[in-house]
Amino acid sequence: MPTLTTTRLLLLALLAFFLLPAPSGLAKGGEKKLKPMKVKNEDYPPAFRAQVNRAVDKGVEYLMGQQAVDGSWPATKAMLDHRMGHTALMTLACLKGGITVRDPQIRKAIGWLRPQKMTKVYDVGVLLMALHALYSPTDEKQLVEVDKYGNRKIKDPCLSSMSKADRAWMQRAVDFLLKHQSGGHWRYPEKGVDLSNTQYALLGLWAASRCGFKIPSKVWQDSLEWLMKSQERQGRSVRLLVNEVRGKYRVAWTEGARARGFRYIPGTAKPVTGAMTTAGMASMAICQDELWGSRQFTPKLRAASRRAIRDSLAWMQDNFDVGRNPGEPGGGWHYYYLYGMERAGILARFRFMGKHDWYYEGAQYLCQAQRSDGPWFQQDDPQIDTAFAILFLKRSTTRTRNPAITGGG
Repeated sequence: MPTLTTTRLLLLALLAFFLLPAPSGLAKGGEKKLKPMKVKNEDYPPAFRAQVNRAVDKGVEYLMGQQAVDGSWPATKAMLDHRMGHTALMTLACLKGGITVRDPQIRKAIGWLRPQKMTKVYDVGVLLMALHALYSPTDEKQLVEVDKYGNRKIKDPCLSSMSKADRAWMQRAVDFLLKHQSGGHWRYPEKGVDLSNTQYALLGLWAASRCGFKIPSKVWQDSLEWLMKSQERQGRSVRLLVNEVRGKYRVAWTEGARARGFRYIPGTAKPVTGAMTTAGMASMAICQDELWGSRQFTPKLRAASRRAIRDSLAWMQDNFDVGRNPGEPGGGWHYYYLYGMERAGILARFRFMGKHDWYYEGAQYLCQAQRSDGPWFQQDDPQIDTAFAILFLKRSTTRTRNPAITGGG
């Protein structure tokens, strides 16, 4: 039997073991985690960038040539109920593709959009994105230039240069989206659940927020909580390769994760797909960024959202593909998925998804898939596919103010 002194020593040793910090190779929960490393963020080769620019120019020229005399873009049968959203998407793609706001065709498009009634969530979300683009720089360097902490240097010019008429127009659009949020999500706005419409509503409100419109914190909180509940509960255990772009360099590390994706309608037999997983991932990054400084963004919610974004990335690492929409039967909604990948990559500040340089591989695919007369077309609509391709190639999504997942260091 041990003596009293021996017993005290054993108790002290056990207490010291539990109070000491975990070894640097272990993360919370016993997961092995590679210490973040600083690595150079290499520029893309000039020849590759020139190839991308040529593809964008040809694509924009094609879209401009499809515009109708009244300023709209003729919608296909599938988009007849979304004429405003269709023309807003084409306008957004042309603006991001380098057409100036002074161009007569752009002014004509805005003139056609202005009197249209707001009836559909998707339409209004894309309209807000297009209006934001009217007052945003088109120079890619301005859009991605960051300081040593990874924060964007260029302030959004939308804050000071928007006309009163356009500000009132945007306010009506914001009010429409706020009115139709239900339980943290949106639909068309008919009743039901729809991750795609929710994504475009959040993109529209985020564009309005960057133009100075005040969006209640509860809107972002409700959506973030709904998104996290909508993500798949289970997923394969994955050793995730993570990276955070900080301008001229990246911070790279590994950590344990579970590959958990998203469905178009949560809790149904709809498949888990790349398009919906990037939609969920980008939407959570937007909500997280907008909540960053609010009291509603508690440490518990911040940790949960980080974990959810990390697990979405793990699903993408497990299922990465630029040649098809992974998980979707037949690989459909391919270009919609590629634009979703662009948003997810930019908003989460990842250059790599797993070992894949998502932009380089996606851009190479698009440059090879473009038709000789300018458009892209697989199975949806040549105008829509071309718009999504341009938005991908231009890396058109604006960075968030704060990283979705940070490795420290």
